[in-house]
Amino acid sequence: MKERKYTMRAQRMLSLDLPVLALTDQVARALDVMDEFKLMHLPVVEEDVYKGTVSEEALLELDTSALIAEAPMTSDAIAPDLHVYDVVARMGWSDVDLLPVVEEGLYRGAVDRAAVLRFMAKRAGWGFPGSTIVIEVLPKDLSPAELVRIVEADGAQITSFNVAPQEDSEFLEVTFKVNTEEIESLMATLRRHEFTVQSFYNAPELEDEMRARFNAFMRYLQP
Repeated sequence: MKERKYTMRAQRMLSLDLPVLALTDQVARALDVMDEFKLMHLPVVEEDVYKGTVSEEALLELDTSALIAEAPMTSDAIAPDLHVYDVVARMGWSDVDLLPVVEEGLYRGAVDRAAVLRFMAKRAGWGFPGSTIVIEVLPKDLSPAELVRIVEADGAQITSFNVAPQEDSEFLEVTFKVNTEEIESLMATLRRHEFTVQSFYNAPELEDEMRARFNAFMRYLQP
């Protein structure tokens, strides 16, 4: 039987080159590795068995000669088939920059924020060429199908779509990307349909735009 590929799962974002720690490593080495890779969390692995995750904050409370085995650890880990949206949510809720991927107790790799960003750029439409438009609507007036119809009738296509509540407001912020930089006609069409256009970007600096959207999403998820 042919193996199914789950394109929006954690296993598709695995970074196999991220470092791991051993229980016998000293705190000093762990802090050096964290500094080198610009990470605040690292998994602890012994013979492929996941032991837990240590944080820079916890290690700084210990003597640099202490062993990782003495450090407090969390059990933050995700399954290989966890959906990418749930991966992002777990990162936000746990306030971590790396999540180990564990299957039946065995370490399979890790997902860090950079991997999520790259995945979103390639698979979720964030990195497609085009323009980004932000509108605000009341929840009762939001119809993704109607918005798609309006955009396609104007000759464009939506390549990514995100909805988030606005702080201290009854409105929703709807961000979507279209596959063209020629949006003057579309902007007029949206306003004709009484959509309030909050902002728009023909931004050529796609990476900066994606990073800002990802960081904003992570801040929204934090309790």
